[in-house]
Amino acid sequence: MLVKLGFIAPAGSVDIEYKHHGGVTTVPLYNAEEVALLPVVWPGVDWRAARTVAGGRRSPLAGLAPVVPGEYRLLLAGVAQIARVGRAAVVQWRRRHDDFPAPVGGTDVHPQFDRAAVLAWLLAHDKIEVPTRTPTASLLMACHGGGTRTFRLDDPF
Repeated sequence: MLVKLGFIAPAGSVDIEYKHHGGVTTVPLYNAEEVALLPVVWPGVDWRAARTVAGGRRSPLAGLAPVVPGEYRLLLAGVAQIARVGRAAVVQWRRRHDDFPAPVGGTDVHPQFDRAAVLAWLLAHDKIEVPTRTPTASLLMACHGGGTRTFRLDDPF
């Protein structure tokens, strides 16, 4: 599983040509398991609001972009929030596990950790798990001559 920047990295992409929009648009494709992890990885996001944002409105996810591209960092409290434990538990994990990610910044009192490295460690040590019920996704396509067709992305056809 590739977790990139605390968000997810596309597993691939597909090019869709919109003749009336003036060209080809590349649409990224994501692994359903990684998408299911988003609410675990970002517990502070109102996911209901993110799913129901109206067209033309700013998504609550837009505020998650890092100030410096490529840098998503967590404090001990952030790690604890993702793992749904207290900050003291994270301090103990750091002491007891030699493979806990090293700080990438901050101070001795308030160390900062790379979000992707922490997520990989939490998953490897069963501190968090992928939700078992992954949301279904669909692709709505306009047909030539009018009408639309909906495809479930987990549907083999």
